[in-house]
Amino acid sequence: MNDLSPTEIAIDLLKRGKSLDTIIQEAKLPTLGVYLFEFICKKNVSIDTVAGLADLNKTSLYRILNGELNPRPNVLIRLSRVLDMDIEETQKLLKCGNCASLSGSKPRDVYIMDGIIHNRTISEISDILAEHNLPDLFAKR
Repeated sequence: MNDLSPTEIAIDLLKRGKSLDTIIQEAKLPTLGVYLFEFICKKNVSIDTVAGLADLNKTSLYRILNGELNPRPNVLIRLSRVLDMDIEETQKLLKCGNCASLSGSKPRDVYIMDGIIHNRTISEISDILAEHNLPDLFAKR
């Protein structure tokens, strides 16, 4: 996996004098479905298992993977926890899903980032959010 963000890739290619068409193609994020499927394969689990662990209808996960459904950020965060994504991979997942990245300026996001960094489960993160009167990872946000 490429550790550079699309912006970092674009800047590097611009500095090296690459054509704008090349830069646009190489700096493009993968589709959400491709990115998720890569992790599902890496973890060697079934799509049905991932859906169940993320408390998601398996049909919905298939639709996400096929680009037919745009999930909410909470769904992507739950999927990232099930797939053991680290914070950088989770941020990229959110970007691939056209969602805002987690932000250090939002208390709820800080609790979520802490949960990801400390490898907490979906339930543990949701409990911490509830303790602070913040919407949990199952809220319709």
